[in-house]
Amino acid sequence: MMSFVLRMAWRETRAGWRRFGYFLTCIAVGVGALVAVSLFGAHVERAVNKEARSLLGGDLEIRLSRPIGPAGREVLDAVGERGIALRHVSELVAMAAALPPASEHGQPTQIVELKAVEPHYPLYGSVSVEPNQPLATLLRAAPCGSGAGAANSPNGMCHGAVVQESLLIRMGLTMGDRLTIGDASFVITGMIRTEPDRVANAFSLGPRVLISQDALQAARLVQTGSRIRERYLVRTPPTLQPEPLMYELRGRLKSENARVSVYRDAQPQLKQFLTQLTRYLGLIGLTALFIGGVGVATSVHAFIREKIATIAILKTLGADSATVIATYVTQALALGVTGSAAGVALGFSLQRALPPVIAALFDSDLLVQLGFAADLTAASLPPLAKGMALGVLATLLFVLWPLLGIREIKPAAVLRRDVADAQPAGENARRRRRPDRLTLATAGSIGLGLVGVSMWQAQSWRVGMLFIAAFLGAVLILAGGASVLLRGLRRSPRPAALVLKQAVGNVIRPGSQAIGMTMAIGVGVMVVVTVSLVERSLLTQVGDRRPADSPTFFFIDIQPDQKETFLRVVGDRLPDVAPELTPLVRSRLSAVKGEPVAPEALTEEEDRKEKDGEKEERRKRWYFTREYVLTFLSDLPKDNRVVAGEWWKPNQRFDRPLLSIEEEAARALGVTIGDSVAFDIQGTAITAEVSSIRQVEWGNFSTNFYMILSPGALDDAPVTYVGTVRVKPADEVRVQQAVVAVLPNVTAINVGDVLQTFATVLDRLSLAIRAVAVFCVLAGALVMGAALAATRYRRLYESVILKALGATRGAIARSFAAEYALLGALGGLIGCVLASLLSWALLAFVFDLPWALQPSVLAAGFIATIVLTVLVGFLSTYRILGHPPLAVLRHE
Repeated sequence: MMSFVLRMAWRETRAGWRRFGYFLTCIAVGVGALVAVSLFGAHVERAVNKEARSLLGGDLEIRLSRPIGPAGREVLDAVGERGIALRHVSELVAMAAALPPASEHGQPTQIVELKAVEPHYPLYGSVSVEPNQPLATLLRAAPCGSGAGAANSPNGMCHGAVVQESLLIRMGLTMGDRLTIGDASFVITGMIRTEPDRVANAFSLGPRVLISQDALQAARLVQTGSRIRERYLVRTPPTLQPEPLMYELRGRLKSENARVSVYRDAQPQLKQFLTQLTRYLGLIGLTALFIGGVGVATSVHAFIREKIATIAILKTLGADSATVIATYVTQALALGVTGSAAGVALGFSLQRALPPVIAALFDSDLLVQLGFAADLTAASLPPLAKGMALGVLATLLFVLWPLLGIREIKPAAVLRRDVADAQPAGENARRRRRPDRLTLATAGSIGLGLVGVSMWQAQSWRVGMLFIAAFLGAVLILAGGASVLLRGLRRSPRPAALVLKQAVGNVIRPGSQAIGMTMAIGVGVMVVVTVSLVERSLLTQVGDRRPADSPTFFFIDIQPDQKETFLRVVGDRLPDVAPELTPLVRSRLSAVKGEPVAPEALTEEEDRKEKDGEKEERRKRWYFTREYVLTFLSDLPKDNRVVAGEWWKPNQRFDRPLLSIEEEAARALGVTIGDSVAFDIQGTAITAEVSSIRQVEWGNFSTNFYMILSPGALDDAPVTYVGTVRVKPADEVRVQQAVVAVLPNVTAINVGDVLQTFATVLDRLSLAIRAVAVFCVLAGALVMGAALAATRYRRLYESVILKALGATRGAIARSFAAEYALLGALGGLIGCVLASLLSWALLAFVFDLPWALQPSVLAAGFIATIVLTVLVGFLSTYRILGHPPLAVLRHE
């Protein structure tokens, strides 16, 4: 029997391979999308793991949010005496100001991301700079000579600075020009190309500037309460494993609230981002494969209808239904393997085009820095094999159902050809019969198979279940909506015009495949339009709905003795503007309800539990271990609402510090009214009692806080201030210049620039998702082509009849165009409705933002769907228009 099945499958495929073009293409497109994304993810993961030490900057990293104290310094000195290399790196945000003679076309000031390093940095990898000289040489100090630099430098020395090219472009500077940062003067001596321990960040406040640690001290930017990230990079000898040293340092630096991590955990944010991006792009690729599966089912259904006579003859000669089904399953699997192989080749080619897209996404040469290679390696084999397996599995799942119709084909069909041609194979019989065990088992197997494939691709049973539930829900809604609209068309009066009457008749007639085409078109439209709707809604929410009274600038790191100077500088330029100054104190939790809070998971077991924990557990832990910016206020902040307890009264006396906490933080910490929370403020403990819980509107562009203490609670703490100022656009530059000139350590953050950066990042992310979502649209177009090919002979017969009755080729073409436009309108309408519902769900439950109708996005998606559908329809059926009537009618 097996030899018969194989011979018949080969004969059927060899004789009619041209009929399976859509079958193969549908599988290849879906598999190509999956393989491209999976290969890229595998290669990036391999590159990240290979360069893990360079990404971290050492075997270990010690990270702090303030300068290390004397006790911590003793620990580091003791580590250095053991033959372990350490390098100190400081990162902070600062303001750079150009010195004359600077270009008049550039910005006079620019916020920058400052990085101060020691000689012989880095420990692993190398900094790529232009010109190609040692970094220590480019950063060393030299006499300024005459000019503005010497006048601004207290000791007449100018330090070297290596900058990103974007700083030169924004400020109109060139190599050799001078600028000031803080109290120090700098000469631009080089341009940064890559940094080993700076993985590209999609969101950046400004260009990178590399200076020396001596220059940072000369700039006097680091003061009490300054926002800074201190990093100590550690390289262990070959004989010493880094993990034991990591746990030792975590214990000894516990009082410093230091975070110690090993190179294997380098760049967790990057890994998490790339993992999630690859997962969701892969799910979109899986959607394309499932849509292509609908095209596969359509092609098989049409093929079986053409083979009714062959199947009837086989049954007449003694073949049972199981043997015939096995024959065509074998044929389908062979085609699935062929299509999957083509998809693997397509995916391998496409993944070579992804690095430039990702480079644009991060605005950096991250992949070059990682040594990314898109060549075929051992790491490529699992994604390739997975793509092949998914393609074959999808083929099997989607061909089983149409092949069940073979059981209903009777041997008598060969003698009653007219009856067989008039209706699909076994269609009415299946309607009359109750589902038998085989039918139910097949349906169950298909469902379980789809769920299994989804979970395998998502690598998470929860995400896989959510995906398949959403996909099936969308398919059911699309099918139901299309059925309702088609029923409405059947009941509505036919248009008088022949062209429109013929078009509507073609859509609503039995066997038109309108529902299948609508589903495939609608899913693709839904994915693309949803991404556009969410992107537009986020930009609208953050940008266009920015409050009218929101500040223009945030001035950070204002010291207590600079408070009056800041007010005077702004008041002299803008007498009608009243800046707001808010006190800030940086702290960490030391105890909650009397229970000590450990700043770091000190043991290997605790570390493993944290890594393996669920998202909610990690989020909860984040509230316990993060740094809190405290403030003390008399009045309830803008857009804050007390939901439990009460805010303190004006002029109230406080026997003990009181605390108002944000509601989500209170829930994560497990505190309520009357509980105690203790803070560690640079070694000093302050315990406060929770007196109120607040709901905070984080999107109002004001200074908001998780924790607010009662007035007087932080009188002895090291305080800095953040100033907020709202000015007219014409006054922005001069106010910023004035503050930076008088208070060079103060950083001015322009809210408009931040919003523009956010919009750019969002646009890049949505571009990456839309690029993969195009595969869904392409798969939908292929399904439509497969459906039209299935009804090709019926269309050909009707077109020649119309020609014989006097219809012109133009009239028939207009009828086809109207039919395709109607199909596109059906799919586009339902897809846009689903996209609106899905975008609402994402905004409401994921981003916690209100949803608003976006008519322009919906209209563009709807019109583009109609145009694409008409184009695909004509490409699939234009040859029908040239057939002479006589040849077709003679065949009949």
